[in-house]
Amino acid sequence: AVVSTQSTGEEMYAVKLHRIFMPHGIGHFIGGDVHDVGGNASYWCWTDAEARHIDWYDDSLEWCPLERNMVLTIEPGCYFNDVLLDPALQDKDQGKFMVKSEIARYRGLGGVRIEEVFVVREGGCEVISDLPRTAEEVEAFMSNPPPSDIPFLDTY
Repeated sequence: AVVSTQSTGEEMYAVKLHRIFMPHGIGHFIGGDVHDVGGNASYWCWTDAEARHIDWYDDSLEWCPLERNMVLTIEPGCYFNDVLLDPALQDKDQGKFMVKSEIARYRGLGGVRIEEVFVVREGGCEVISDLPRTAEEVEAFMSNPPPSDIPFLDTY
């Protein structure tokens, strides 16, 4: 484990440790012509000028209600970014939760994020992405990736 198993999630959340390993939001809306339409007042509750100054991790932040047929992602991730790790390891509040020897094993790896795409439906949601979800499924996929001649794979 890269963080202490002797600590609670609440303790680590209180010192914002999650921001070190997941420096992005939990998801975003998807529009017809763009991947991420965040910051646009027609999709969020704020004007573009207001959105520039929002702390997106603020617990008191009130989001717009979801409406039928909205399309959005939920995409948790875990990253090992030296620019974020180094100061956190030196910080007395964050560093005490971090297992340096385990983190060292993953430096330079980058990270992983699996993006699930949902459509809001009446009374629930529908998952429209077809992705490997378990560690076993991801490992199986990575051992036999799709052919590289698929056009969209060349753009990433």
